[in-house]
Amino acid sequence: MGVGDSEDARTFGTAAPDSPVTRADFERALRAINTNNMLLRDQVLQLAAQVVVLTEELTRRLDGVEPGQPWTPTEATPATIEEALARATPDVLHVVRGNDARSTSGTSFDLGGDKYDELPADVPCGELLPLCHARCCAMRFSLSTQDLDEGIIRWDYGQPYVIRQRGSDGYCVHNDPDTRFCTVREARPRVCRSYDCRDDARVWLDYEARIPAPLTSEPSEEPVTFDLLARARTRTTAVMVEHLGLGATYPDQEPKRGPKP
Repeated sequence: MGVGDSEDARTFGTAAPDSPVTRADFERALRAINTNNMLLRDQVLQLAAQVVVLTEELTRRLDGVEPGQPWTPTEATPATIEEALARATPDVLHVVRGNDARSTSGTSFDLGGDKYDELPADVPCGELLPLCHARCCAMRFSLSTQDLDEGIIRWDYGQPYVIRQRGSDGYCVHNDPDTRFCTVREARPRVCRSYDCRDDARVWLDYEARIPAPLTSEPSEEPVTFDLLARARTRTTAVMVEHLGLGATYPDQEPKRGPKP
């Protein structure tokens, strides 16, 4: 009888055709799809920038004028359309990416570093819970690739990679609805570790006097402002971090025997 010919012989790495897909495998597949979607989106933006540059360059060459001003040939004028594309596309791409950054339908990550190296804010959360009702646990934020790799913190499959929240009360799914304590405190995301509520008007009217803000408040009428290009660059960095992170991990950590062949 040869090696592996015993009655109990099973094949390594196989799985029964009707074996259920694990959450880890499912999330890994979703992460790959989301990453490819982001890479494709960036390629489309680059193509859009090139179309804008090509249209302007052809208009200038055919009409003999620069759009909006007289055109005078100079030594700095691109000799070929290819040269014009190479020279102008990066600047236009910044504008296109910046406008695209306004979209709230994209994928977002926390790029703050190793959460276990994060020093927690000097706030006595356990003592304050009866007053603040852990309202910070109802705030929305993005998880990191580290959180996704651990597989403990849940994320919203419809809004990658935002913390998963309950529809009943808006709180994080890891928040105990009775005690308001975090049930995954040791593995909590970096954002939770670094968050300091003391100067947050959504939580306190006066932190020193322990006067909490109303649990319900009118939405702010002040417009939300942000640097579009900085946001676009951050998203591009996040795509590469996640792409490299997925490539450096393996779906199977240990040898597993499957059914008999």
